[in-house]
Amino acid sequence: MKYPRLLLLSIISWLGHSAISHAQQDAQFTLFPFSQLYFNPATAGEDGTTRFQLINRMQWQGYQTSSGEGGAPNTLMFTGSVPLNFIKSAIGVNYVNDRLGAMGSQEVQLSYAYKMNINDNTLALGARVGFQNRYIDFNKLISRDPGDPLIPTGRLGQSQPDIALGAFYDATTFYVGASINHLNRPKFSLSGDAQNALEPNAYLTAGYRFEPIYGLIVQPMVLVKTPVNFSTKTLSIEGGAMATWNDRVFGGITYRLQESVNLLAGVNWQSFRLGGAFDLTGFGRATKAPASFEMMLSYALPPFVKRKAMPVRTPRFRY
Repeated sequence: MKYPRLLLLSIISWLGHSAISHAQQDAQFTLFPFSQLYFNPATAGEDGTTRFQLINRMQWQGYQTSSGEGGAPNTLMFTGSVPLNFIKSAIGVNYVNDRLGAMGSQEVQLSYAYKMNINDNTLALGARVGFQNRYIDFNKLISRDPGDPLIPTGRLGQSQPDIALGAFYDATTFYVGASINHLNRPKFSLSGDAQNALEPNAYLTAGYRFEPIYGLIVQPMVLVKTPVNFSTKTLSIEGGAMATWNDRVFGGITYRLQESVNLLAGVNWQSFRLGGAFDLTGFGRATKAPASFEMMLSYALPPFVKRKAMPVRTPRFRY
């Protein structure tokens, strides 16, 4: 167990000495056990299959703004992951469309992970590069002084490059991962001379797997999200446990600190995975709708199996 301890100490040190940040700006997913590529580029190809996945999060459903046009956050994410075992690597891609009232963002990211074997376990180091597009639709905002020429109109957007790094250690009974995104602090100027920067955020994931009875896998898990300049006001922690029966049916319960209690469930059917999540808001009910929902559809390509050439037999020769 020497290497896991050293890795965990290195991760904690890395998270504690990174650059400055002020607030979290990224989407969140209750189905985070299945969306780790969004948080950590080192998880590309982690399950050993070529997998394509779609998750839609509908947060605080029924929330209404003062204009009556809605405004609840909605996030659509597509990911693809391909293992490249012949070079001990994997690649991944993710597209995210995140909307929050008059504001929104799209991102397209390409991830690469290099995998190293440590005894019977795997350590992956990953990097991600891509683009973030942020926009504001000023037509959806309510002005105190309609017609003021200093107030922008229409939709203004801007794209900037985005960089992330990560590490992921996967053992037989547990896993632990860490990553930092927005390392280049992309800056967006959508109105006047003011610039809003995406500050680096750090993520720590960990889980433990055990089999109390044959066919039942239980997995306690946790996800920690924080600006790299630690603050209790912007720290987000969610964790719980998930159980899987015969690799076919899964379900679990998690808790997001000072926000919600969450249920997740789904089925694995042949190459498909169907899942969903339900969040019951427990804090800030005066400014939030009581429930959030997520839906997931995933497809894994069958593994490629190299077929052996069949021998050709004749009365005289055998090839």
